[in-house]
Amino acid sequence: MKSPESVMLGISIGDLNGVGGEIILKTFEDERMLDFCTPVIFASTKAVTFLKNHFNFDVKFNGINDLNQVVKGKLNVFNVWKDQPEIQFGKEDFKMGSLAIKSFEAAVRALKQNKIDALVTAPINKHNIQSEEFKFPGHTDYLDKELEGNSLMLMVCDNLRVGLLTDHVPIKNISEKITEA
Repeated sequence: MKSPESVMLGISIGDLNGVGGEIILKTFEDERMLDFCTPVIFASTKAVTFLKNHFNFDVKFNGINDLNQVVKGKLNVFNVWKDQPEIQFGKEDFKMGSLAIKSFEAAVRALKQNKIDALVTAPINKHNIQSEEFKFPGHTDYLDKELEGNSLMLMVCDNLRVGLLTDHVPIKNISEKITEA
């Protein structure tokens, strides 16, 4: 069994105009979190630096261009792209959707290649991720296809654990989707 800090946790950045980057950096501003895993954010050091400065977070990270450069016990940022996108919080932007998908796909590739042990996905905008290359309503359906299995979306907090039986289904249609296993 791996020691906690040796567990490689891949994190897709989500929509840069959304809350994902802020939540990720706020989480790892508390360095005690590094006792539980070695996080790797799939994004760019330029984007993460912008977020760090914008929110005035006191967080240090190691920028890498190859997953073999990960420093265990430190926050790592794997450069999926090089440029600095124009981040405008709350704005729906197809460029940000494209970057969210690049981050997510790179993290999934790393998971499939056993370069990371687990995957956490930051929120995406379901409208701006759609393209000719990505025709999924969200993370879960893409993971089903890429990992050739049945994924389950989980929402967990101290007093509640929820596994969704359906996702992206209008409430009026849910009963049609639930069957006996």
